[in-house]
Amino acid sequence: MHSIVRFPLIALAAPLLLTGLAIPAAAQTDARISGFFTLGALSTPEYQGSSDRIISPLVAARLAYGSNYIETATLSAGLGLRANVSPWPEIEFGPFLGQRRGRSDVENERVRLLEDIDDSFEAGVFVRVPFRNVLDSRDEAAIEVQFQGDVSWTASGNLLFFGGSYRFNPTDRLRLSALALATYASDRYNQTFFGVTAAGAAASGLPEYKASSGIRDVGLTFTANYEITGGWGITGVVNYRRLLGDAADSPIVSGEGNANQLSFGLGISYRF
Repeated sequence: MHSIVRFPLIALAAPLLLTGLAIPAAAQTDARISGFFTLGALSTPEYQGSSDRIISPLVAARLAYGSNYIETATLSAGLGLRANVSPWPEIEFGPFLGQRRGRSDVENERVRLLEDIDDSFEAGVFVRVPFRNVLDSRDEAAIEVQFQGDVSWTASGNLLFFGGSYRFNPTDRLRLSALALATYASDRYNQTFFGVTAAGAAASGLPEYKASSGIRDVGLTFTANYEITGGWGITGVVNYRRLLGDAADSPIVSGEGNANQLSFGLGISYRF
């Protein structure tokens, strides 16, 4: 297994991870400006289904006024930005924008010979329903759906994320969160990232493979933030995803990679 350092402009692969890094629910309901930022490093698979790893920036930030907010994060294969424009605290919704990293010049010698995949720009929408004070006055559960699709004509297709999260503050300094999610991918998306064309098969020696739509993966994410002093603290995140269906059966994954995808990172954070 190889580990290389790379700092690309990348797109959000699992937008629900933004929820795991968010500020406590109680702060969102106050009509005041609040937020946080986190900077660090993230170890992640080099591309979807890869068994090789890269080191990328871990960046997360949120600026909120009351229950409305703008937030961004880089995690796994992505960077994305979304905003809650809902006038009601009982439901959150708004636009999503992101850039998805393609695939080229990778470490695996056979996958490197496949056609390059260009970076793509994506747009979409999300809806999130929070349930505050579920078990404690400082906790929040939520269910969420987000749709995003390629708007840059690079044939990267569409994704639909759906899942649930729970976060709470055991102490004034410690914040913990967990979320579970699943991702549905369109046939164009799966063919782009997991398919092998006739030309790609001839160049790489991999068997030709056509990937159809379906559940791409399921995953779990755990996030912890500990405030050391004056708003400054340490944030750690672990994300596990299991590729399923046509994504897992692809020779890019089953023959040359791994269906188990693990990302983990550590960063310095500041809350205000």
